[in-house]
Amino acid sequence: MSISSRNITGADYSLLAGSLLLDEYHKDTLPDFFYEEGTVTSVFEDEQGIVLFVRGKVLNGAIVMDVQFLNNLNVKRNMRTMLEGLPIIEERAKANGFSGFIFESRVPLLRKFCIKRLGFQVHDENFLYKLIQRDKNEDLH
Repeated sequence: MSISSRNITGADYSLLAGSLLLDEYHKDTLPDFFYEEGTVTSVFEDEQGIVLFVRGKVLNGAIVMDVQFLNNLNVKRNMRTMLEGLPIIEERAKANGFSGFIFESRVPLLRKFCIKRLGFQVHDENFLYKLIQRDKNEDLH
């Protein structure tokens, strides 16, 4: 099983809209949020299809991330996709000179997973952050 990532397209709109309507945490979020100018949204898929959408927006050299799961109840599939997908995003961000990630969540289980398994740190009860690790050789340039 492997995870792939691609940029969002117009063909994803209706599926994204449906998942937002069924999501207790994002039911008031419009799909257009993920297509907003100045943002990049990646679609993560496995062999069964789309698992989640990750929207990124630049803020002071960091990337503010928003995550939309296609199905919040598919916990194992969502976790596996995040474990394999975040390193993909992190490599892209590192290659483009970003310093880290900011992630807003008030969902206790998601916050715990992000801290324990993805290396995020607590800023406060709403926000988590993760600094991108630089290679030692990069510091010499």
